[in-house]
Amino acid sequence: MPVPPNSVVEKGTEAWNVAQGYTHLKILKPLVEMDKLVKIAIYGCEHIEESFQMSDDIKVQYRIEAMNRLIDVLLETIENTDFVMSKDTKEHLDELEKRVIDVKKVIAAIQIKNTDQRTHTQVIRINEDHFYTCLDELRSIKKSLPKPLNKKHLIFPGSEELDLEAFKNELIYGG
Repeated sequence: MPVPPNSVVEKGTEAWNVAQGYTHLKILKPLVEMDKLVKIAIYGCEHIEESFQMSDDIKVQYRIEAMNRLIDVLLETIENTDFVMSKDTKEHLDELEKRVIDVKKVIAAIQIKNTDQRTHTQVIRINEDHFYTCLDELRSIKKSLPKPLNKKHLIFPGSEELDLEAFKNELIYGG
């Protein structure tokens, strides 16, 4: 609709408060995604039903991909929260980030590539010992990550009462 001449158009001067949206999208959603990625890294899929429908070769590829994505999601979450951290909390996050980067440097060794002499196709296997060493370290980092985030009330509010079931459903189903 056109604005008539000599009319006053007022713009709102309120600043948008996007803190809750940012927290849900950039911090809480990745924390939930990490749980999903750990399941896929262990089993090759998230749900039991899927495991009966997938070939072992596909499960291997999914497990490797889940590990790589878990590293990326951990790093993204740390990067997305860095700006709000106090000195002591930032030091803890920096240490967690260093540990993730250390795992990232050696993650390639979780897979063993061979060529099938009969079919001349590449076969990928998982070095299970190294895989679980890396996964255990990533899970330890994942377990340590919420504490510094919660210190800054990025997970649970400081004073409000929280309905955990409603909160979980909002994260999973998007509101």
